[in-house]
Amino acid sequence: MSVSRVYSPMEDSQLLAAAVEKHAYGNVLDMGTGSGIQAITAAKKKEVKLVVAADINNDALKFAAAAAGKEGVRDKIRFMKSDLFRNVKGTFDTKGAFDTIIFNPPYLPQDKGIADEAIYGGKHGYEVLQKFIGDCSYYLADNGIVLIVFSSKTNKQKVDEAIENSCLQFEELEQKNIFFETLYTYLIMKSPLLQQLEKSGVENIKLFEKGNRGILYKGSYREKMVVVKAKRKESAAVATIQNEINWLEKLNKKGIGPKLLFSSKEKDWFAYEFVDGQFILDFIENCSAKERILSVIKQLLLQCRKLDELKVNKEEMSRPQKHAIVDSKDKLTMIDFERCRKSQKPKNVTQLCQFLAKGHVNSLLTQKGIAIDRDGLLTAAKEYKHKQNEENFKRLEKAAFGGN
Repeated sequence: MSVSRVYSPMEDSQLLAAAVEKHAYGNVLDMGTGSGIQAITAAKKKEVKLVVAADINNDALKFAAAAAGKEGVRDKIRFMKSDLFRNVKGTFDTKGAFDTIIFNPPYLPQDKGIADEAIYGGKHGYEVLQKFIGDCSYYLADNGIVLIVFSSKTNKQKVDEAIENSCLQFEELEQKNIFFETLYTYLIMKSPLLQQLEKSGVENIKLFEKGNRGILYKGSYREKMVVVKAKRKESAAVATIQNEINWLEKLNKKGIGPKLLFSSKEKDWFAYEFVDGQFILDFIENCSAKERILSVIKQLLLQCRKLDELKVNKEEMSRPQKHAIVDSKDKLTMIDFERCRKSQKPKNVTQLCQFLAKGHVNSLLTQKGIAIDRDGLLTAAKEYKHKQNEENFKRLEKAAFGGN
């Protein structure tokens, strides 16, 4: 059953209106205006220039416009029909960048058999708010703010994750316990990292992956996909981002690592070209062509040899399955150099040999028709470890690939 209603303001609306009265300024967007309480509250402020009130419900827009007329602020509000941000970009004189965006979302988990866009936020209650958070930064001025209210029934953890995933940050303004739920009001803003990236020309920034020490965002830059790496705030590691930037600058000149594009002046984040492909073990498992697999393994071994010659230890080659990516043209690229360091006895080649000799990996290669003499490889690796010259490396190569 589909329901279309305009609800009278309740506790959540009043809580959000208090935040709007205190914080709203400039050009304002009231998303899902409903009764119009937030738009009207904002329009009454001298710090507010213009309010755009958007809603998917025509009845709500008519109701809110009438209420604005009664409050004497009708001329300061522009009403428009829009499903979230669909029709908002470039609205009136805001040029698509709002100083304040307000949203009292539908946030209840879906009840079976009832469709009411004003109260249900999706199957779990947080889906609509997640989508809003994922898109809001495109319509927000550099120093703009987003004011939202939601319930503990919405799943606070999911809301917090959505904010971090969009490279935003937030402040909890207030919480209020009512009956069997808690209401929260948040003030959301662009993180310093997001502001810097947008000024650098990076767009469509979304969480890509979280590591132990770093957090990766994926975005677009000059029509190419890029990855941005920054330190996780929870990490106690020191200067890992700066270390990785320094090494990529050097190793890129030797054809190693993803292409470094630019970094912050403080060297607390950097951007590099996105490598679209499969991690090396996934590639081996999915590839049926023996020669292609051999080519990729040889590329990795040769890059490890280069690192050894440079007296550089990557520290990760005993488990390279998450540190080597193979693209659609079978080009191998090493990633993740945050632990890279100088060493008079680097272990890149020998660690890779240990990896190839492991039971699971060795068995997988055997299934693909690749015979690696495990004992011969480990013996050659010991000789190479003792004296890392070209002659011993050639012997090691022969032990690894001589039977193929």
